Amino acid sequence: MSKNGRVALVTGGGRGLGKAIAERLARDGAHVLLADVQGDLASETAKEFGEAGFKATGLQADISSESSVKKMYDEVASKFGRLDILINNAGVLGLESDGKRPLVESMSLALWNETINVNLTGVFLASRGAIPIMKQNKWGRIVSVSSRAARMKTGLGNSNYAASKAALIAFSRVMAGEVGRSGITVNCVAPSRIVTAMTLAVAVGKDYFEKNVAETAVGRLAEPADVANTISFLCSDDASFLTGVVVDVTGGSFMA
Repeated sequence: MSKNGRVALVTGGGRGLGKAIAERLARDGAHVLLADVQGDLASETAKEFGEAGFKATGLQADISSESSVKKMYDEVASKFGRLDILINNAGVLGLESDGKRPLVESMSLALWNETINVNLTGVFLASRGAIPIMKQNKWGRIVSVSSRAARMKTGLGNSNYAASKAALIAFSRVMAGEVGRSGITVNCVAPSRIVTAMTLAVAVGKDYFEKNVAETAVGRLAEPADVANTISFLCSDDASFLTGVVVDVTGGSFMA
């Protein structure tokens, strides 16, 4: 699915799922912009991509900060003059400092606000900044990473995370209607549990992943490439008639 000549911005692109998505888009021929709150990490990953023969640039950006996002897009406009693809991947799990999933009655307002600011407001700010640039070429793809937690009942706690990811889907559907006639599509992917450093860090008990495997129809957990491959298709010319949809990348653990 050639993306030669396209410029793709991936938030949270320095590691984990964001890195896998960026690598897939780079393999497709896009110049990937890796935006990460850890600017050094973004630069290191961009260097790694460059050594592998891909076009990549690292950017420091805090998507929950309006001024930081504006600075990021000023840099994109001045250095590249275009933006074709935006992947809203950056996010937080919304856990307490000890890794526990807080119940509503014990959740602090600070933790709630942090989760919403990154997972939802950050997508709003990044999308708002991307649209005017995409409109210049009357072509664009915006894909946001939601979660299976937004689509079905999950375990107790973490209502802040589930709420932010569910709101992201509704936000994307409305945005799809607003920009569709400008040649821009807006979609979401909703993955189930993915094996990344982040999920490994919060795994509880030896059967943590085994339970997730048992829920799937295909008998395995999702790999970052499963999500990245789906996003690659949604960002292609072949997906021009798909907008406002949610693709459940769950191996059959959720079937709408």
